[in-house]
Amino acid sequence: MRNLFVLVVLVISTWMSVSAQSTKLSDWPSLIDGKKKQAAEQLCTSYVNSPDIAQRVEAQKCLANVALLGNDIVLLQGDDNGGGTLSGGYTREAVDEALAHLNIALKLAPQDLSIHEGRLHILEVSGRYSDMLEAIKQSCTIYKGRDAVDVWLQYVGELDDLGQYRVALEFSKVLDQYYPNNPDIIANVGAFLMMLGKPASGIPYLQNAVKLAPYDPINTWDLGRAYDLTNQNQLADIWYQKGFSLQTDKQVLRQNSCIYAHFLDEKLHRRTTACAMEKANCDAKDQAACSASEARVRPN
Repeated sequence: MRNLFVLVVLVISTWMSVSAQSTKLSDWPSLIDGKKKQAAEQLCTSYVNSPDIAQRVEAQKCLANVALLGNDIVLLQGDDNGGGTLSGGYTREAVDEALAHLNIALKLAPQDLSIHEGRLHILEVSGRYSDMLEAIKQSCTIYKGRDAVDVWLQYVGELDDLGQYRVALEFSKVLDQYYPNNPDIIANVGAFLMMLGKPASGIPYLQNAVKLAPYDPINTWDLGRAYDLTNQNQLADIWYQKGFSLQTDKQVLRQNSCIYAHFLDEKLHRRTTACAMEKANCDAKDQAACSASEARVRPN
């Protein structure tokens, strides 16, 4: 999980000025990095009422980081894998104060992407996922940059890495509402439904994603996987094969080949072919078809 310094880099703006005062204000990230909380607070507080809007925005970003500095905690969160993760977060009071500053900055500069990112990041690392969903709804409404979808999708990936599949699903649904007919977003909805044990519900989303982006190897493979999990074996085989034909990443191909080998063994009962694929692509402990074949020919 990102640490405070990365957050500083994340929320710093690209605003620059040649004036002496502006140069001093631009020093706040180095003060935060050096854990000089009092100095950073004094510097940035002196700019909160500046007649220059850019300076006021920068001051609020700075004070958001000041609020977090020194208020780190370790969070233990349950996940949708049945386990949990330890991650770095901040006290609730510090988060509330930081968010208050970022919300002020956002009113002053609604098209400053770094403020939207900073807010989502703080909520994510603090495990405040319901607030994070509300924040992304607001950001989708406010921010109009062409890079919006690509930026928001990064948080879906982070939630996936944290095992927060339910949150990632709801986050993806929000994106689908504001950015319809995007194959990556639609595919994520389908994939997370599948990961949450609802492959049948995920299939229409994955079908739509494949229609919108027919040469995407991941979406194509995921559709085959969803058919496999719902025992639609003929369709699963067709889409697995299409997924293979589009995939160029050797590591992914090896992983998928191992999954497909199990499918051949368990669903299509082609054990000899499955065993050969397992030997080429699966770890020894994961070669079920080969073990079954050996047991079948072993003398009593």
